[in-house]
Amino acid sequence: MTKTMNGIDLEAMHNTVGAIQGNSAIAAFKLRAENKWIDGGHNRSSVQGFYGACQEDTSREKPFVFECDEPHVLLGQNKGANPGEVLLYGLLACMTTAMVLLATAQGIELKGISSRIEGDVDLRGFLGLDPDVPKEFTQLRVVFDLPGATAEEKAMLIDLAKRSPVYNSLIRPVDVQVSAA
Repeated sequence: MTKTMNGIDLEAMHNTVGAIQGNSAIAAFKLRAENKWIDGGHNRSSVQGFYGACQEDTSREKPFVFECDEPHVLLGQNKGANPGEVLLYGLLACMTTAMVLLATAQGIELKGISSRIEGDVDLRGFLGLDPDVPKEFTQLRVVFDLPGATAEEKAMLIDLAKRSPVYNSLIRPVDVQVSAA
């Protein structure tokens, strides 16, 4: 019988960490996504293959598909979350996953996690209406609900969540190269 904690197979986790410790090249991943414009603010992204553990991964038989659009007030048709909202849920998901995986690695059993996020953005920057207004989110506020955790445990779990790759990509400059094919 497989022993799990927080829904994670403990033997598999131990084996993965051991393999990475034995060969650091296993830890190098290349994640990918593709996107196609449909109409107006509507576009569709797909995620399927990635490179990881020293090989191309082909385990996903079908791509994951995400519809993106804008709400009516932003000239869209509301066929999906807008790209800013996708960034927000990507951040929440990555921070939650980081918290669960790293807590499990430390032998911490979780009783539950829920979270919410809110971000401030002023469209005048994006639209070029005011050069003094930033184009990016000016603040993101993340709140975790961690039932049953003490104040000390909550602080430690938040520190684990802050090890998230997406969180760290947002708080540190990332080299983003943009080109046309």
